[in-house]
This record gives sequence, structure tokens and C-alpha cells, in this order.
Amino acid sequence: MPAQGYTFDDLLWAVSAIQEARYAIAAMYGLHIYEWINCLEKEIKLIYRARWTSIKLSYFLCRYYPLICWPIIMWAYLRDHTFEECEKIGHPIHVLLTPYQFFSQAVMLMRAYAFCGRDWRVLLPLGLCYGALLGINVWAFATHVYMPPPIFYALIEHTGCYPNYGTGVMAIRIGLSMLAATLMDLVSLVCVLIYCKKESSFRGGSLAHYFIKQGLGSFLMITVINVAAAIAFFKPPSYHSGIGLPLSLAVSNLLACRVILQLRRKVTPTPTELSRRHSLVVDGALNNLQSQEEHDVWLMDSDSDSNRRASSLSHFHSSS
Repeated sequence: MPAQGYTFDDLLWAVSAIQEARYAIAAMYGLHIYEWINCLEKEIKLIYRARWTSIKLSYFLCRYYPLICWPIIMWAYLRDHTFEECEKIGHPIHVLLTPYQFFSQAVMLMRAYAFCGRDWRVLLPLGLCYGALLGINVWAFATHVYMPPPIFYALIEHTGCYPNYGTGVMAIRIGLSMLAATLMDLVSLVCVLIYCKKESSFRGGSLAHYFIKQGLGSFLMITVINVAAAIAFFKPPSYHSGIGLPLSLAVSNLLACRVILQLRRKVTPTPTELSRRHSLVVDGALNNLQSQEEHDVWLMDSDSDSNRRASSLSHFHSSS
């Protein structure tokens, strides 16, 4: 929206955009609460009881930073404020949005780096992309945050402390932050795909297939969300309204939490799964014994036959 010379249509659009943004912000916190309650049981089993690692720390940051900070953002954007109040709190509130993509993209980086055998050749492009993401997000959310002029608050009366996304430079910065997050997901996925192709030992492996499937799903979801947010952000006549921004910021952290829980679940079998695996070991050992060439029960086994059976039983006991 321009800094001065508002038309009646501009004011009507502003009132509508503010109302839509408030609905979007409130809906995103409801989504956070729903995801937290829905995953709490898994979180207790798979995260709380695990030892402290970088992944566990990243999970808590992705999960609880939005839960703690979003009510503050809701207070600033859903409540009506004066121009003087927004001049004081508008910039600090916008700075709170800066780390949102830091945490979720750190999870994707560590996930790809760990899967690729902690190879520095994988860490290098991931680290460069992550560094660029940090710089762009600090530039987009923490610097040169402009508020609408006083006349806007006098005409609208009921509005929160929304930044003036209508300024060209600020709109471009927000758009670049969305693009940087999408590219970071793409680089992480490509690193996993290249590693799986080079390492023949991973071909056909269930974990490799799971990583590729999970990474592809995450990339497609983030891409769709960021594209939808960009369309809502830039499309006329409601361009630069920032309506799609809450969705882009919130879902990335929810998705990162899901990724961590799914991976922990994959490598932490339940008692039922352990019992099933032991049953498979038993069946395999029995099948191995039955597959030996048939012998006359009245004849004694040769030494080689006895050794093969002893080896099979020893393998079964060690596996159990």
C-alpha cells in the first residue's frame, strides 16, 4: 500500500486484508496446538527419553519456539494498536519471525548430512545454502522493517502492528526468504539422491528408500506451501498483503517435527516389531535347516552337515 494518498478502494482492501491476516494467524496457532497434542505421546516416547543430541535440541526448538512466540505475535497483530505503540513494538515483533526457518532447515541439513555418512563434500553445499538462508532471513525479517504512516492508523482505526509489506524492497526480501527455503530443501534432497546412487550398499535398502520418500514428500509439501504463499503475497490486487506468510513459517517447523518423529520411529522398534523380527529370525533358521539336503534318519550326518546345522543354530541364538 502506498505511503500516502490512500483511495477509498485502498482502505477497503486494507480492512479486508487485515481481517484475513488475523484469521490466518489465529488458524496457524490452532494448527500448532493440534499438532502438539496429536504428537505428544510419540514425543514423550521418542524424544523425552532419548539422550540429548543436536536433533533432540532441534526438535524442541521447532516445536516450542513457535508455541511460545506465536501468542506474542498474535497479541501484536490481532489486537488493535495505535501508531505510537506500533512504532515501538512493530520491529521487535517482526524480528521474532527471523528464526522460524533457521530451526526447520537445520533439521533438513543434519538429516541429509548424517545419512550421507557425514561426508564433508555433502556438508559444504548444505552449509553454504544454510548460510545464505540465515543471511536472507536476517535481512528479510530483522532489518529495515517499516510500519504504515500515521494517517493509515487514523483512517483504519482498528488494526494491528502489521509491517508495510507494500514497500517494494521489503516485499522482495520476504519473497526471497521463501525461495531460499525451497532451494535448501531441494539441495538436501539432491544430496541424498546422489549419495544413494553412488553407494551401492544402499541400493534397495529400506532406510535409503525411506529417506528418499520422506525427503521428496517434505520437498513437495514445502514447495507447494511456499508457492501458494508467494501467490497470495504477490498477486494483484491484494499484492504484498503478507497473508500467506504465517502458513509458510508455521508449517515448516511442524513438518520438521514430523520428520524427526518419523525417523526416530523408524529406528526405534516397538515390542511388537521386535517380536516380529525375532519370529522372522526363527523362521529363517528353521527354513535354513529344512533346506539342507534330505538324509536317511538311520544314517549319521556327515561332519560337514553337522557343522552347517551348528552354524545355523549359532546364528539363530546370536540374532535372538
